[in-house]
Amino acid sequence: SPPIEERPRSQPVVVSNLPPLKMRREMVQLEQRLAGLLPDPQHNIIQFISSRNQEGVSTIVQEFGRVLVEKQGKSVLLVDGDSQKITQHQFFGIPPKTSLQYIMRNGGDLDQAITPVLHSRLFLALLTGDSSETLQYEVTTSKRDLWTHIRKQFDMILIDTAPIDISDEGLELCAAADGVVMVVEAEKTRSQVISNLRDRITHSGGNLLGMVFNKQHYY
Repeated sequence: SPPIEERPRSQPVVVSNLPPLKMRREMVQLEQRLAGLLPDPQHNIIQFISSRNQEGVSTIVQEFGRVLVEKQGKSVLLVDGDSQKITQHQFFGIPPKTSLQYIMRNGGDLDQAITPVLHSRLFLALLTGDSSETLQYEVTTSKRDLWTHIRKQFDMILIDTAPIDISDEGLELCAAADGVVMVVEAEKTRSQVISNLRDRITHSGGNLLGMVFNKQHYY
């Protein structure tokens, strides 16, 4: 597999020492809207995806997860779902463990794949450890029992997936998530590109919940 582009920090981060939240109000609104779209607490696996790189998926996932943990006291699992990067692990300075994909395929204790962030109810996991393998096997044969088990362990599971202009991995995961949220960069992403992503998500069996309009400027 190709080398991981981003490396973990040398020291783990304590959540209380992180920079202040930049989008607290917006993330609270997002949680309220998702709660209305997925009223069953057991439907709590949300995938975030974009059309292009740098639209802000990882930042949205981080901020949303932190708001749920720091302001609402929920337990949240952040999943690095991009086989080329370990953005969430790098941000919190935590090296990844065994991937969830490995546990899906070979069995094992879920604790082998999940790492807590210091002094918080925030947890991290790596979805796949080898970019040469796809997730289709796990989704179609559903080792969905694993997702069912994960669902029971956390109040919310947020999956940070690669943009589709880089990889189709995220589309292969859509059917396993309870809901999919598109992240769109304001004034950058063309409507045709957005429509194409929407269609590909639904054709992949994803439950498209809506769109986060990111990096919007007010003049």
